[in-house]
Amino acid sequence: MNPKIIKIIKLFFSGKLQGVIYEKLFVYLIPELTGQIWLLFYKLLYRHIKVGKKVKCWGRIVISKSPDSNIVIGDNVRIVSDYVRASIGLYSKCKIRAFSQSKIIIGNNVALNGTAITCRTTSIEIGAGTIIASNCIIIDSDFHAPWPPENRTYNMGYERDRRVKIGKNIWIGVNCIILKGVTIGENSILGAGSVVANDIPPNVVVRGNPAKIIKNLP
Repeated sequence: MNPKIIKIIKLFFSGKLQGVIYEKLFVYLIPELTGQIWLLFYKLLYRHIKVGKKVKCWGRIVISKSPDSNIVIGDNVRIVSDYVRASIGLYSKCKIRAFSQSKIIIGNNVALNGTAITCRTTSIEIGAGTIIASNCIIIDSDFHAPWPPENRTYNMGYERDRRVKIGKNIWIGVNCIILKGVTIGENSILGAGSVVANDIPPNVVVRGNPAKIIKNLP
């Protein structure tokens, strides 16, 4: 028998070949095809949505928007919305939601991993090169009036909505929450599980709830 055929047979029964096929097909190819189909669907469905060049999406992404809102996804953005593709488990799919006349701008070379972005009336901007790890939440609103208690069941408090601006080259760790009105300076790092309720300067490491500076970066 041909030595090459024998080598292939040995490789197959060793389990290595099956593992490679599984990874290429079920971890990368099928989720990516699913993601690209959903991105195309949203581009055809909605006005005022722009998807840049070489955007890759693994798994179904959830996008919803009002007619007057705007969503811009820059070039070379990477979106992981599939738990099989993710190296760290995702709690849910990636969600991008823009309502009223709000605007969501995702810069070039940004990475999203099961990220939930909801902008109700203002704007949320994510700078180029920012990496967002699994299960992070970014919002511009409280969505409910804090007081009196009987008003909490209503979707009120629009006047308290505040824009969010995330600078370039930010690294946001897993399970972080970025609340309304926050500006994060470029190059900073948010430790896992941080809750960001106040502005973060550039070139620092923050951690905790509420997030506080623990280190200055050179």
